[in-house]
Amino acid sequence: MPGKTTQVNKGSAWLLGVILVSYFVVGFPDGAFTVSWLGISEDIAGMTTAHTGWILVGYSVTYTISGIMLGTLVRFLKLQMVYLIGLVIMGLGFVGLALSPNFALVLTAIAVYGYGTGLMASSMNSYMAKHFTASHNNWMHCFWGAGAAFSPIVMGQMMAVFTWRAGYFAITGILVMVALLLLFSMSKKMWIDDQEAEETNVKEAVTKKKYLTRKWHQGVEILTFFFLGGTDYTLVFFTGAALVARGQETLESVAMFSAVYYFAMTGGRMFFGWASNFLREIAVIRLGIIISILGIGVLYFTGHIIGMALTGFGLGPLLPTLVSDTSNRFSPRTLSKLVGYELAAFGAGIAVLFFITSQIMYLVSYEVLFPLGLSFIVLVWLCNEVLEVATKNCQRTKR
Repeated sequence: MPGKTTQVNKGSAWLLGVILVSYFVVGFPDGAFTVSWLGISEDIAGMTTAHTGWILVGYSVTYTISGIMLGTLVRFLKLQMVYLIGLVIMGLGFVGLALSPNFALVLTAIAVYGYGTGLMASSMNSYMAKHFTASHNNWMHCFWGAGAAFSPIVMGQMMAVFTWRAGYFAITGILVMVALLLLFSMSKKMWIDDQEAEETNVKEAVTKKKYLTRKWHQGVEILTFFFLGGTDYTLVFFTGAALVARGQETLESVAMFSAVYYFAMTGGRMFFGWASNFLREIAVIRLGIIISILGIGVLYFTGHIIGMALTGFGLGPLLPTLVSDTSNRFSPRTLSKLVGYELAAFGAGIAVLFFITSQIMYLVSYEVLFPLGLSFIVLVWLCNEVLEVATKNCQRTKR
């Protein structure tokens, strides 16, 4: 039986459409930069591949800070307004990047849109956890994948005709249209009132459900996302290099591995978004972890691209489903703050575990990538299972 059974009526169906379309642009920063970097490194004197490490850290730090701040911001602003502000900040970062003459300003601009992206991701994931189901959340993250795939196309076309700077101005134009859509939806009062919904949920919680309340429960939940962030980014970034070092692939052929990974990830979210109508969140999470472990195993033992597809397919539903499952385990009063911390931990995991993995591979060999990736995903499973046991015990004590 699914964890939540939120019914989407006509009004909320329109709202869901607005959310899906607007979340499309959250994927723009990741996708656009993979292409624009080629132009940036040629256009700005002194820029080398070594600078990408600083850029990743700058982006991850501000992304993490924005998630941590969500709990404070929602005391004064509604989640949808935080989302709109994040969109505006992202746009300002894109404009700043398009105008940057040197590395210092490039890094500053990327840190700015990292903060905006973090606000958008944490606020909307929190909103979806409160008001929609795991199925809807998986679909929302499909649109993120579509945005991450669409933005390199826009950037590539603009670079072919103009420059990477023009590409960021074009992408900012799309953000303006999405901002107008959000303003229109707010003027039409499509958005569910958080305070009213929270009061209703809290009253229901008192009589129907008991939630996890200990600090260590929240700590384990946050750690789950930390390890998931490290699993995702380290595997997609370093797998190609590891296979080239083995001599199994060439620099040209490994480009397909990243593409297959993201296509499979989107496919996984689509499939499990449908399957979430019939399965509880915990079942989706367990299946996703099992499939991703199989994928990592295939990559380690054979280096075949099907391993990359399995890994992406399995990891795909984990982030949106884990976010959705937060509302089944923790009180509505703490949900926004906790989801903000979860997304912050996801960003921190990308930066910290990416750095640790790169250093270990430098000191040992690229072959340690796959055992490390496996250990990260096993830690995701372990943290989630600890919380599942705690949740069952909590419900048992209520009876």
